[in-house]
Amino acid sequence: MTMMNSTKMIFLLFMFVSPLISLSSNNWFGSWMGLEINLISFTPLMPSKNNYYSSESSMKYFIIQSVSSMILLLGIISLSLMMSYSYLIMICALMAKLGVAPFHMWAPSVMEGISWFNCFIFLTWQKLAGLMLMSYIIINSMVVFPVIASLIIGSFGGINQSSMKKLMAYSSINNMGWIIMGMTISFSLWMSYFLIYTFMVYNLIYLFMIMEINYLNQFLINMHNSSFKIILSLLLFSFGGVPPLLGFLPKLIIIQSLMLNSNFLILLIMIMTSLITLFYYIRVTTMMLMVNSSKIKFNNYLLLNSKLFYLMTFMNLFGFGLIFIFKTIN
Repeated sequence: MTMMNSTKMIFLLFMFVSPLISLSSNNWFGSWMGLEINLISFTPLMPSKNNYYSSESSMKYFIIQSVSSMILLLGIISLSLMMSYSYLIMICALMAKLGVAPFHMWAPSVMEGISWFNCFIFLTWQKLAGLMLMSYIIINSMVVFPVIASLIIGSFGGINQSSMKKLMAYSSINNMGWIIMGMTISFSLWMSYFLIYTFMVYNLIYLFMIMEINYLNQFLINMHNSSFKIILSLLLFSFGGVPPLLGFLPKLIIIQSLMLNSNFLILLIMIMTSLITLFYYIRVTTMMLMVNSSKIKFNNYLLLNSKLFYLMTFMNLFGFGLIFIFKTIN
């Protein structure tokens, strides 16, 4: 058992260090090596004894990431040969690694087979290096279709999902559309969006994990306390970008930037798909409100009393203040 924990710690260490290798490298081959180290270190952490599908998910993740890495390496080689389509190959490879539409098909099924902790790593830390590398070579005309596809697929794909992990996966695809659009505007904008997105994902997954919620109908069984219903509702609405919560701030800045650049068609698509994603967050909230009992039926109730959790939840209400500061500066 000690040997097993030591091995896991080594893989965790390499997983957290490898994106930094990619970002600190001064050449594309070094960045590619960092991505490969990250793949090799995260894949062994995915299998779980408690989930029958975890081995399938880890194998699927490894195959997709390996193929994407080979395509990325091909793009890097063609870049050194001064070929005109090098950036297109590299952007497509990075999008496949990130699970951006139309290269998204593998992401929801991989999410379904891993633990909530690995879901958090998959949705946040695993995307950091890929997004950063993409921002170096972003070409606005090349990402218009992937952005629109991610917004539409991410919003409509989550409507009929009963699995919370798949719903989070489709929500991530939708948010990738917003992040890449922010990437075309400024570095600080997409990075701010990503940090806020990471913070909100952590809050939601922390709650789902300790309450052992994996499917929508489990809210009828496990969610029996009104204060927790309010907390989760606020988190979901913030995640959906409802003003004046924290999640609305980065979307507001992107919307204003698109209006200034007269990109009204993309702006309309982004707003409409954002309303659709808000629909399935409201559906989760509705499931919670159907339970009227005040009894606590889950064993980890005391974990929710931590000051850290309530502090993070309260910070989701800072959106109004941040929006006011942003409006004052501008």
